[in-house]
Amino acid sequence: MTDERLTGLWSDRILHPGSVEYVDLVFRRDGSGWFYWKSWSTGFSVSRFTWATPGALVVKFHRTLDGRWSVDNGVTRHEVESDEEDESVIELGYEIAPGEDPFGTPVTLLSLDRPLIAYLAGSQFAWVEKPESLSDPSAGAPRPDPSSLR
Repeated sequence: MTDERLTGLWSDRILHPGSVEYVDLVFRRDGSGWFYWKSWSTGFSVSRFTWATPGALVVKFHRTLDGRWSVDNGVTRHEVESDEEDESVIELGYEIAPGEDPFGTPVTLLSLDRPLIAYLAGSQFAWVEKPESLSDPSAGAPRPDPSSLR
């Protein structure tokens, strides 16, 4: 059984406006999802996963992409520099509850009992009411030539 309340986009940028980096989490109804870290330094990382909630939140990572982003004519573009398989699994306790952003605006909070990915994310996210997209931002990004990685 899946906790449908998780479905959608969650972001920590709502909770930390003006931060030099942020994290978005997407949980799709089909059990897929992704974690997106982006920094003002033009670095990004995407970890793709499947998820389920048989009590706890169980996340099974299967791919991690890292690279650089840039803005071209107002459009953010991603260039993947590393594309690796990942077979890690993490089980997290979580809570979804009402809360507030730093300005006192009511938000729905997702609190994890520890960060999903150490060093890249915190453990609290706000639900994004009307996301522009639930698509992985690196999905159509150029990849390095495999022969250049030898």
